[in-house]
Amino acid sequence: VLDEADGMPDMGFWPAVHRFLPALPAKRQTLLFSATMPAEVLKLTQEFLHDPKYVQVGRRGGAAQTISHNVQTVAAGEKTQWLARWLREEATGPVLVFCRTKIGAERLAGRLSGMGIRAASLHADRTQQQRMAAVEGFRTGTYPVLVATDVAARGLDIDGIVHVVNYEVPDTPEAYVHRVGRTGRAESTGNALTLVAPEEVRALRAL
Repeated sequence: VLDEADGMPDMGFWPAVHRFLPALPAKRQTLLFSATMPAEVLKLTQEFLHDPKYVQVGRRGGAAQTISHNVQTVAAGEKTQWLARWLREEATGPVLVFCRTKIGAERLAGRLSGMGIRAASLHADRTQQQRMAAVEGFRTGTYPVLVATDVAARGLDIDGIVHVVNYEVPDTPEAYVHRVGRTGRAESTGNALTLVAPEEVRALRAL
């Protein structure tokens, strides 16, 4: 079973797959799972899948239909203040905020904390113990807000995430689908909000 299979080429895991394939029985069942499955990944799978079947739930490459999608135009330099005000006045339930960079996630979590909003950060530069503490704190409500990079866009399965906020416009449609997929899970409803600065409007249209 290969989960998040579409991300494996980018993360350098295909060589490892090729190494352990010879050790597996010739007669086997192989399953690949992902919310998105680009054509280049499907082409790679032809090397080791025999008579494969493609099973699709929902729209191909799209987010769950239980998620509402909203855009807020706000100047880049005003995003933190706008987000803090929205978190205090309008957000209901746990909020997962995505940033593009590790430094950006750490900085935003710190700024929100300085404004009295309990927030933790989650990114690749944090130790495993720090990551586990952040996720557990978010899960239990100690931190109502988790600010993360795309390290949290896959595999983070926490019940009850009401809002996902893209602090910046994601780089790709796949990134957007995986990010907002942290809410609206198991047929529950969720909300996705993307903060768009004027200079990001072109990127939003492309997305």
